[in-house]
Amino acid sequence: MSRQLRAVIVGAGWAGEGHTKALQYTGVEVIAVCARKPEIVKQVADRLGLEQASTNWQQTLEAVQPDIVALATPAALRGEVIEVATNLGCHIYCDKPLATTAEEAGHIYQLVKAADVKHAYAATHRYDPGYARLNELIQEGVIGTPHEIVVTTRGRRSPSSVMPWSWMLTLDAGGGALNNGLPHLLGILQTVTAGEAVRAMGEARVLTTEAPVVPDLHDYRDWLKQGGKLTRENAALLEWRSIDADNAFSALMQFRTGDTEIQTTIVFGSGQQVSGQTTGIYLYGDKGTLSVDGMFYAHKISLQLAGDDKAEVLEIPQRLKDDVPEIGDFVQNRWCALARDFVADIEGKSHRSYLTFRDGWRYQVAIEAIRAGQGWQELPN
Repeated sequence: MSRQLRAVIVGAGWAGEGHTKALQYTGVEVIAVCARKPEIVKQVADRLGLEQASTNWQQTLEAVQPDIVALATPAALRGEVIEVATNLGCHIYCDKPLATTAEEAGHIYQLVKAADVKHAYAATHRYDPGYARLNELIQEGVIGTPHEIVVTTRGRRSPSSVMPWSWMLTLDAGGGALNNGLPHLLGILQTVTAGEAVRAMGEARVLTTEAPVVPDLHDYRDWLKQGGKLTRENAALLEWRSIDADNAFSALMQFRTGDTEIQTTIVFGSGQQVSGQTTGIYLYGDKGTLSVDGMFYAHKISLQLAGDDKAEVLEIPQRLKDDVPEIGDFVQNRWCALARDFVADIEGKSHRSYLTFRDGWRYQVAIEAIRAGQGWQELPN
């Protein structure tokens, strides 16, 4: 009988709790959670039933010697943890983005590769069953050979509302729409096309330059609980800090699947959508078009064959819905899906393919190419 795997979580925010529950779902024993603030890490450990709440991650890793380290900190805080973890031979489950720069992401990838440990990259919205269905439909040839993909999304916040300041709004911590939205989109497109991005270009925009500091705001869920009612007027007396992270971008990319290159346009912007316009993904082939309403949650799939006047709404089979764990909200369920595949790989069991640090490194190269706005950048193999 194999020994139960043990894990340590570094980071006690939303992702830290999510990674804990995901690994527990797979049968891994989570021993400890580590974070900088004693009162916060103690609350999280107690809530999740963990035996250790630590403010010294290095001491904890060396004492516990876990099989798995899950990283849920801002990207700027991960490099040193990964160096220690790989020296200990730990497998690593890491949130996105992998790092704040492509150079650091490449270094991290080389560390795990040299240590010969398993590594999972948690851009997990690809686990939506709608995207698995799109992949099946493309493989079945319902639209023929795909030639073009268009992705468009618009922010839905009220023009008068503002986001509270956090590390998510600073580039040096790994914040911004490119660092946090594009990895999900690229993971989705890899799933749908069964291919991968080979080159990228684009431009990024900073639409908001400052944000108020809300006291005692631990993670994004705390902000959501307030109903997004923070406005410039009621935040006028708070401290305001500058923002340098992009919150909109446009990208041109090329995906390759087999011998086919698919031209891809991604617009991640703001502004009111006109009536009938939806956030979604459109896949154009020589026999028809597949579309999905929604971005990180595939609400509806439609197929319109060449020459037809109307699109047909397609059902998502229950078997694909059943393939995604159901223990919480859709974000938690997708973390669980990745943990399931990752842990099965560690245990030498049959598993589905999952994103790794190689993907995280390549995505970071694409992010820098888009942000630089200087033309096509080939992505590394």
